[in-house]
Amino acid sequence: MKKHLLCFILLLLFGCRPQVSDEQITVCSFNIKFVGLYKKKNNEALARLVGKYDMVVVQELVAPPDNGQYCDGKPYSEDPEADAFFDAMSAQGFDYSLSCEDTGRGENIHKAGSSTEWSVVFYKPDKLKIASDLPHGFLSEDRSAHPVYPRVPHAHGFRTTDGKMDFVVINVHLSPGRNKKKERKAELLSIAQWIDRHDAQEEDFYIVGDMNIENAAELKAVTPRGFVSLNDECRKTNTAVKSSKPYDHVMYRPARSDEIDETFDFQVINLIDQMRGTWQGSETYPGDPYKGSLFAQHYSDHHPVLFRLNIPGKDDD
Repeated sequence: MKKHLLCFILLLLFGCRPQVSDEQITVCSFNIKFVGLYKKKNNEALARLVGKYDMVVVQELVAPPDNGQYCDGKPYSEDPEADAFFDAMSAQGFDYSLSCEDTGRGENIHKAGSSTEWSVVFYKPDKLKIASDLPHGFLSEDRSAHPVYPRVPHAHGFRTTDGKMDFVVINVHLSPGRNKKKERKAELLSIAQWIDRHDAQEEDFYIVGDMNIENAAELKAVTPRGFVSLNDECRKTNTAVKSSKPYDHVMYRPARSDEIDETFDFQVINLIDQMRGTWQGSETYPGDPYKGSLFAQHYSDHHPVLFRLNIPGKDDD
């Protein structure tokens, strides 16, 4: 999907931070490296960066932000680092939809640490509300040591406050690694099959997040039949200067979903450029020159990415 001249001009005018509209939902997907673990994380700067958007889908939340109960009713405790990030997002006007537990590769979950993740979607309550009548929740009952998913994807249902549009976002973080193409293909196929089982209830599903796809050849090979990626040009989305990859994607079914703004397309916000002015440390900004580990601790190792949905005159499903 080639960018149009108008989109290019808007990017120049607004510094790669597109303006929002009452007739559209602007969605940001952002893998924020181990949010809820790093004490150095500049939560306020990250929240301000994404604060103008209507929805923010986050990967790599590794701890809960508040006291609560797991899916089985057992209690869990607030993590201070996660709480600090959620407070910063709340200050930007966001509410959130949070999974009832974490998910990970090993047999043991229900722990705060980098081996498991929670699924969270932040949203602006003046534009969106949680739609619990739509398909939602984890895509599998087994959230630990799953045979297909290293981290079981989670579906979040939403409806615009005016009732004109509803949709389901499936938050994903697929298998990493150059030698895991078959595993990623199996994960995406399983997600597509889950959608097929639920699309009598809802047609608009968006698979969103860090898919760890290495290149255009892999994207073509792993994309399920009937789906396309908005990042079909394979724009690079991680912050590694010398080894950046097109990890992040938004997949949807064009035949079943016509709300995608194809002119807006898929946009990548350069995190290194955007965070430069927020740096207050005594040492050199870790983006100049790029120091991956330190930059990820303060910010992330992925750029935030954007797509946009046009709100129709009335809901079409």
